[in-house]
Amino acid sequence: MPGEIRQSTIAAISTPPGHGAIGMVRLSGPASLSVLTKLVRNSSSAPLELQPNRASVQILTNPDSGLLIDEAVVIWFKGPHSFTGEDVVEITCHGSPVVLADILRHSINLGAELAEPGEFTLRAFLNNRLDLAQAEAINDLIHSQTTYQARLAARQLRGELSRQLDPLKQAIIELIVHFESTVEFVEDDLDPLDLVQHSLRLDQTIAGIDRLVASYQLGRTVRAGVKMALVGLPNVGKSSVFNALLGRDRAIVTSLPGTTRDTLDDETSINGLPVNLVDTAGIRDTVDPIEQLGVERSRSAMTDADFVIAVTESTTELRDEERSLLSDIPFTILVINKCDLGPVQHLERLAALAAGRPVITISALTGEGIDQLRESIHQAVIHPGIRFDESAIVTNERHYQALVMAIDQLKQARDDLHSGFTEEIALNNLHHALRSLGVVTGETLLGDIINQIFSTFCIGK
Repeated sequence: MPGEIRQSTIAAISTPPGHGAIGMVRLSGPASLSVLTKLVRNSSSAPLELQPNRASVQILTNPDSGLLIDEAVVIWFKGPHSFTGEDVVEITCHGSPVVLADILRHSINLGAELAEPGEFTLRAFLNNRLDLAQAEAINDLIHSQTTYQARLAARQLRGELSRQLDPLKQAIIELIVHFESTVEFVEDDLDPLDLVQHSLRLDQTIAGIDRLVASYQLGRTVRAGVKMALVGLPNVGKSSVFNALLGRDRAIVTSLPGTTRDTLDDETSINGLPVNLVDTAGIRDTVDPIEQLGVERSRSAMTDADFVIAVTESTTELRDEERSLLSDIPFTILVINKCDLGPVQHLERLAALAAGRPVITISALTGEGIDQLRESIHQAVIHPGIRFDESAIVTNERHYQALVMAIDQLKQARDDLHSGFTEEIALNNLHHALRSLGVVTGETLLGDIINQIFSTFCIGK
């Protein structure tokens, strides 16, 4: 059934596919210790005795033939004091796929069932070992590609987003209790509804949720990354800037104009933010059909990009075609390259074309100004002037939608009170808002949606 725990014992390989120094098979469920006992070769006639939460070295054998499988470190976590809240066994052995598959096969033959994707974490959630936001953070942490992504996921795994929501939910509960009492015991002459006081409380709660909602623009960027295109005339050094930002020679660089005839992209991290960087062909009028195709793809790359970096060079006069290009393209940062060749000849005119946007002078050849460019990109992505506590950054679209819905429902409750409707009308929206916040942590989520979330996890987690 959706959202329910299978009563069986589950088993899975919990380390990535392939060869490694060590690998792990994990079991969870009532028969975990029994399965382990049957896998361990005991030289004495006394039954195997393991202490909970203590590692021990054991010899694993084929329970049918008695042949050696491997020497392993095993740990038994006695429920409910385990990750899943059930009895859990972790078998850490040599990381041979053959050995791991052998242990898993014998575990299944001894009564375990193969775990479904995310089932260990699902059991932890359903056994109240962690809430849904924390469970999703595990998946985010596993798939993080930058240190910043990992740090945000680790903070949410510790329950920091949930702690941000707790006082907001409590404020709604207190309003519900007051309004319920007003409706239920109106004949007892309770204090009349203080419209100003309760409107203020609603406004404060809305503002608290809105701070989380506002953080999603940054959170989405941290989670999904941004696409950034380098554009400009031929031979201004776009490919050199591309290589400098990547930290390696990815694009071919020559002194000949038009070396780059097609778009080239690669993944990098800029101050912890994932960036898909795109090098484009130089944009100019040309009769060469191949170059024309490259120019068309460059313009398409600009359209698809979240941010555009315009690249020019420092030592040549500002040409009409360059002035026209910079006037037409919606760039975020203007980069003046080749400063190692001499001072910028037309800085004031370029600054005027930038119209207040950052202008960074660099040398892609020597590396001068590259760190400043990275910082400028970082600030452009995270929106300068906006700062968020890392514990209050929303990175999940599902969380964002639930929070937006809660704000709408609280605003409706506030507007109903101001319009003279009874407390019963406001109560309906308050209950809906509380349920919307519960969606984030999984308190009010349907089972089929829960199963859909956990199906995105890897097997063994």
